[in-house]
Amino acid sequence: MKIKIIIPAVSIVLGAIWVFYGLVNHGFWHPVRGPIAGFVPILIAVTLVVIGTIGLIQSFKEQEEPDRLENWTIVLAAASVFVITFLFGMLVSLMAFVFGWLKIYEKASWKQTISIMAIAFSIVFGAFVLWLRVPFPRGIIIETIFG
Repeated sequence: MKIKIIIPAVSIVLGAIWVFYGLVNHGFWHPVRGPIAGFVPILIAVTLVVIGTIGLIQSFKEQEEPDRLENWTIVLAAASVFVITFLFGMLVSLMAFVFGWLKIYEKASWKQTISIMAIAFSIVFGAFVLWLRVPFPRGIIIETIFG
């Protein structure tokens, strides 16, 4: 199987798992308070399923071409996010991903990289942690240090 089929198929499966997990463990909507902890993660997971489905359909319409190393960039990035999340937690892994993407892949300046990381962290922390109270996973190292 080619990477153009594998990535959308895995995206669909992961999105479906995250929708189920979010609904069962965090809920989606409270009748009085409105959106609760699972609201945004479920919306993102549903979007992942939709985009994965579109990508899977398109992958069958495209001509075959040999796999190149560039095609594996997103797979390696996603694997890195999973490993860093396991070790340090979701917030650290997302900031590491943004940093890596901007500095290595986009070759952005330090000023751009730091500015974008500060804005992204402010939005994620303010909207998801403080406002929506999304329980981001803490990695084993962070859990050990801070309990």
